Amino acid sequence: VLHTFPSSYEVPGVAGASITYNTDGTLVDGATKEFQRHIIHMQLPSDVRLTILRWNNYVDFRLSMRKTGDVDGACGNFNGNPSDDSTELVFQRDGARVRQEELLFSHRTDVRVTDTVLKLLEICPPEQLRKAKAECQQEMSEALGAQAPEIQLKSCYLDVCFGSNEHALQLAKQLGF
Repeated sequence: VLHTFPSSYEVPGVAGASITYNTDGTLVDGATKEFQRHIIHMQLPSDVRLTILRWNNYVDFRLSMRKTGDVDGACGNFNGNPSDDSTELVFQRDGARVRQEELLFSHRTDVRVTDTVLKLLEICPPEQLRKAKAECQQEMSEALGAQAPEIQLKSCYLDVCFGSNEHALQLAKQLGF
């Protein structure tokens, strides 16, 4: 629908629904401030707003909406209490993946660990990586009730080694990953 940059589109027959593609918007991750912005803004019915920040190898997004009924998912349960939004507690409530009957799309995409993740794990300090492996194996096994798949464990290791580090992306780019 949006073939040029910047551009916008009013959704016919849907009051107040529009899509805009431009450089405007607040970044989710400060480490991306040096890259050219390509941001999609979707204004949807019921005052739902979705902002998608497109990068070369991933997307960031921000969803804003009013609470309507019970809500729970990967980002938490929308109850105003961040202490029950940990990965472990979300996994206990909802599982590690979206249930088949709740998928938005007709098929599930395979999860894979990228070469960049593998290279970053190679430079994770050994003591930090040992800590990551111990924590992730314990937490994910408890949350899933079984041994977690290796691919999910590696994602968890990356979070422990570089999580909450907005410079992990910059480091990966500097190292040519």
